[in-house]
Amino acid sequence: MTRPLRLILTLSLAMFLGLAAAQETVFRMATFEPNSLDPAIGGPGYQEYVNLYEALVDAYAKDGELRPLAAESWEINDDGTVFTFTLRQGLRWSDGEPVTMHHYRDGWMRMLDPATAAYQPQNLFAILNAEAYNLGELDDPSQVGLEVLDDHTLRVTLETATPFFLRSVGRQEFFPMRLDLIELHGDQWMEAGNHVGNGPYMLETWQHDQRMVFVKNPYYEGEWKDNRHVDRIEYTLLGDPWGQSVPGFETGELDVGIVPPADLERVRDDPVLSQRLQPLPISGAVIMVFDTGNGVTADVLVRRALAQAIDYDVLANAVLRGAFAPATSFSPPELESHDPSTRLPTDVEAAQALLAEAGYPGGQGFPSFTLYYWSLQRESLLAQAIQAMWAQNLGIQVQLQSLEPAAMTAYRNSRADEPFDAYLALNWAGMADPHQFHNNQIDPARNVRHSRYDDAAYVDLIRRAITHPDLDERVAMYQEAEGFVNQDVPILSLVYEARTWLVAEHVEHFGDVVTSIAEMLRVAAPPGLRVTR
Repeated sequence: MTRPLRLILTLSLAMFLGLAAAQETVFRMATFEPNSLDPAIGGPGYQEYVNLYEALVDAYAKDGELRPLAAESWEINDDGTVFTFTLRQGLRWSDGEPVTMHHYRDGWMRMLDPATAAYQPQNLFAILNAEAYNLGELDDPSQVGLEVLDDHTLRVTLETATPFFLRSVGRQEFFPMRLDLIELHGDQWMEAGNHVGNGPYMLETWQHDQRMVFVKNPYYEGEWKDNRHVDRIEYTLLGDPWGQSVPGFETGELDVGIVPPADLERVRDDPVLSQRLQPLPISGAVIMVFDTGNGVTADVLVRRALAQAIDYDVLANAVLRGAFAPATSFSPPELESHDPSTRLPTDVEAAQALLAEAGYPGGQGFPSFTLYYWSLQRESLLAQAIQAMWAQNLGIQVQLQSLEPAAMTAYRNSRADEPFDAYLALNWAGMADPHQFHNNQIDPARNVRHSRYDDAAYVDLIRRAITHPDLDERVAMYQEAEGFVNQDVPILSLVYEARTWLVAEHVEHFGDVVTSIAEMLRVAAPPGLRVTR
């Protein structure tokens, strides 16, 4: 080959590679540093791993319909207790290995294994013997109602007909898992270079406390293959992405950003930024959890007094600048258990009378009290406002203690065995069903929030409601249960979640791929996120 020809070919290749790089589409946003990419762990990270794994069922479509995802189809027997799922042909993990129903069973059983100490194994308890196995009452895993008939067929037997089971199969607890890689890599199986998923994207880079990068899974042949209009997802890891992402959006480093309450008025008044605002609803609430089994909050009179001394309109519209809605019941309006008729209203005189009846007139003699919360802008504003309201309206002094997200998660989990006064948390509906707020959050057998609320009538009601076959009666039962929580206040919803985003002009379909249930950004969900710059 002559030197001029070699030079021409070299320049042509360079131009081609440069053009290919220029055409690569990148989506950039800020998020929390994940606790883990392990679906069993929970906490910050759900935003990321919904793009790395794929469930059998899509339970989060914007229209609320259930659709096949990794499953090609399913059959349900006449009494609704046996589900038989058929896996799509040709599905592969991001390392090229075939996906089989053994991997789904492995993932589900790992969630139930007591040694895993999963965050929410109760979401699988509808499965026959799943709860007994998770609690250590059953040692034989073959007795759990999960049977792999062949590589593409999984039969699931339930304890009893469960109205929400199929929808729950779309949750992260039902992702498949590669046990061989967990055994091979140990605690490092989630790191870049080791992690393998079956979703539309795969982990390329994870620089802890700095950034994560996802790229297209080259072996993905799933339902959403043609919706992957974005080549790379670049996450900037921030301590408070809900409060710190606007500067990155303004400088062009991020394609979207969440507007915190402190910036909302400025952004609304800005002639350029205001055109990029996109409010999106979320089915959830900022809550306050009380320890009903220990200390001063064991007295329902005290809890009611604390609840009625808070002005929820002020929290939502003044403190949080109208970015959130004042809570009117324990469950958000999207859940059928929502019932404002039993909510304790803001009433300072009633609150003062209740506190006096409890033995603390004018706040005299009220014991030391500490409110814990995430060290995020929103939670800090809420905690400070509530502290001031209780001081002014009840004459009590409350200490505030903020913790970084990971430390707050550890603190919350440790409350299973340790007393506390109260803490703030986020309560998102993982699916559009009332059991998410009642059975999962409060039932003492599950007690995710550790409120220790164990009213016998309430517990009996929600345990009967969770599998009640008549849907109208089931709704009525959960609304009755809502009354218990609204009146006894083991958990107090403060404001309903909402999110005000800044979305760059070159980003299309952002609102279509962000779910209102559980707030997930599923980049390849129909019609697929597009970046057109």
